Amino acid sequence: MPQHTTRRPSTRPAATEQPVRPRLLGGDRERLGDGGAVLEAAQALPKRIARRKPPRRFALLDRYGWYEPRSEGAWSTTRQSEALNLAISRRSARHQGAVTGLNRISQDLVITDPFELYGTDISNINVCVVGDIGKGKSSMIKTAFLWRQIIFGRQVVVIDKKRQGIEGEYSIFARTLDVESVRFKTGGGGARLNLLDPAITTGGEHAGGLDGVTPAGQEALVLAVLADTMERPLTTPEKSAVGRALELVNADAAATGRAPVLEDLARRLVEPSTHDGSYFGDRWSERSLEWGYEPGLALLRLVDRDLKGLVDAETSPEVREALEHPFAHFDVSALPTEGPALRVVMTVINTWLANLLAARSSVSKQTILIVEEGWHVAEGSTGTVFRSNMKLSRGLGLSTVSAFHHPSDMSHDSPARALMQEAGIVFLFAQERFDDARETAEMYHLPPGSIDIIMGLGQGECLVKIGSSDPILMEHVRSPQEIALTDTDAAVKGVKPA
Repeated sequence: MPQHTTRRPSTRPAATEQPVRPRLLGGDRERLGDGGAVLEAAQALPKRIARRKPPRRFALLDRYGWYEPRSEGAWSTTRQSEALNLAISRRSARHQGAVTGLNRISQDLVITDPFELYGTDISNINVCVVGDIGKGKSSMIKTAFLWRQIIFGRQVVVIDKKRQGIEGEYSIFARTLDVESVRFKTGGGGARLNLLDPAITTGGEHAGGLDGVTPAGQEALVLAVLADTMERPLTTPEKSAVGRALELVNADAAATGRAPVLEDLARRLVEPSTHDGSYFGDRWSERSLEWGYEPGLALLRLVDRDLKGLVDAETSPEVREALEHPFAHFDVSALPTEGPALRVVMTVINTWLANLLAARSSVSKQTILIVEEGWHVAEGSTGTVFRSNMKLSRGLGLSTVSAFHHPSDMSHDSPARALMQEAGIVFLFAQERFDDARETAEMYHLPPGSIDIIMGLGQGECLVKIGSSDPILMEHVRSPQEIALTDTDAAVKGVKPA
């Protein structure tokens, strides 16, 4: 019986013949070899291949890099590792408002426009600038809150106390913008702003304004001036006498078609009419005529001496015309620092401006008031009037920019300190004294290490605190034209200003 074998017969052709290979793909496609052998090999593969179990790894050996190379880390501290947050910080998307400078860390543009930041970043549009002399405060204020704000259609009012040569520092901006500076001088020869100007109503109410927007009026202003002059608070009978005399003086002036002046009020208090006391009733009518004697004498002294030629006559035409231009420059640099003249004039300007803005508050005109020497208007009873007007900043559309030098010189209950803390935007420039740097850091609750940063800031560098956000390290940037406008070193260098 013939034996059968399982060996497959060979299909290889003879050597002299052309080899014939089956094609899995037709046409001229690539040949893949013996198709039958490939299929046979594929069928011979096991359906499931057993995996080899991974070797056991010991945690101790793994920790020391036994199984594979292990990269070594670098020792650091949490303070140094704060810089690693830069890798995940995003760039600011804000573009509305005037640019102030550059963020020294991220190189982002820093925008500190109080009107654009209001509602999202801040709730108070007042600005405070703190720093030592010569560190760049004035340059930043002049560019960010004057020159660039006018471009955005805002009105800028400056009470200029800093002297440069024979005029105030901001006079160069008035000449550049073709604006007449309003200069105040003691004893006459300058502009006058009537303390009892009809624009300052008796109680601060205005028919054309918004409800609840009521700045200080004539009575509050007169009482504050008297309290500072007499160096004591007025008694209730004295306040009543001043208020009653003020009403009578305004009524008499309106009947004759003129504006009342401070001397009219002083004379009415010193020499009242017999019927002036009838307002207080039969029992006190005669005695009440004596209540205003001392306040009247104090006002007469102010009219004849300290405030002569400043607030004792009708308001000068150039004062009224000043607000018709986007930039109003009130030069008070010639007034003496000692005495009530400077503080009273600055407060009267602020009150007069606040009343004018209140009368047109429904128009929503955005205005910036710059007072670089903020400590002059922060002390005393007149400072109380100034700060009360600042509390109406939102309703008036008035952002007050004030500057201060040495916080450590102020007591913890100082009105100036309260004014500094209430600002929505704060610029902190370099302080050379450790006490000032420490007081600044404590006042604004800065993070640890801020004292060294404040003392190490360079020219034009500052920490910017916007609302409750963390401070930003900013470098103020100026154009060549702005550098020329803000140069105040001509007198020191012996160069004649242009």
